[in-house]
Amino acid sequence: MSEETTPPDAPGWTAIDQAVGSLYPGQVPHQFASERPYELDGQAPLPAITVWSSKAPDSWHFVSYGLSELFEKTSPEPSVSGFGIELTLRVPRGDADPHPPVWGVSLLQTLGHYVLSRRKGFDSGHTIDLEGPIDGSSAPPSALTGIVCLPDPLLRQISTPYGSVLFLQLVGVEARELKVMDELELERQVGLLADIDPSYMTDPRRESWLDHEERAKIVRRYKLGIGLE
Repeated sequence: MSEETTPPDAPGWTAIDQAVGSLYPGQVPHQFASERPYELDGQAPLPAITVWSSKAPDSWHFVSYGLSELFEKTSPEPSVSGFGIELTLRVPRGDADPHPPVWGVSLLQTLGHYVLSRRKGFDSGHTIDLEGPIDGSSAPPSALTGIVCLPDPLLRQISTPYGSVLFLQLVGVEARELKVMDELELERQVGLLADIDPSYMTDPRRESWLDHEERAKIVRRYKLGIGLE
């Protein structure tokens, strides 16, 4: 993939740029454009992924382009653009990190390929077992091997010339956390993540919530439904 600029005559693309750009005024993002967009035999079927430098907390904010309609209206539902979603991801950014981690781009492309090949999008509350470390690491491997899809707390849903687009943030979880999320309804998934980390950060190096005294208490409370009404 290469870093390029926004193509002309792409109203859907422009709408996404404007939505994300409003969060980061004046910033020029890292943009990774596919050389073979929408070709499912390649590793990068999504036309592009932008990555923005965010603060409070310091992080990289990844945004996909290509699960909604970017160039023209082709889907039959006038109120929804394409699959009605784009994917986002937030990962820690250190002072010595001038470039976003490549594994984040690869993850969004992999899940984009999944959606495009099956012609079926994800929805809020969906969980995914990656069957391996989220960042592809091996020495030592990340404990995060699953994903929960929740509405991006900053971007949410936007209207474009081709219909609505919901930004779904991918939140990395380890196997025990994934099991907990599978057992919770969407409202409690959102509440649990908001109590543990309102930014929905995916840190491949973090310890499990269940091995952290205070966060384990939060998980138990949501599993039991104590004090949530």
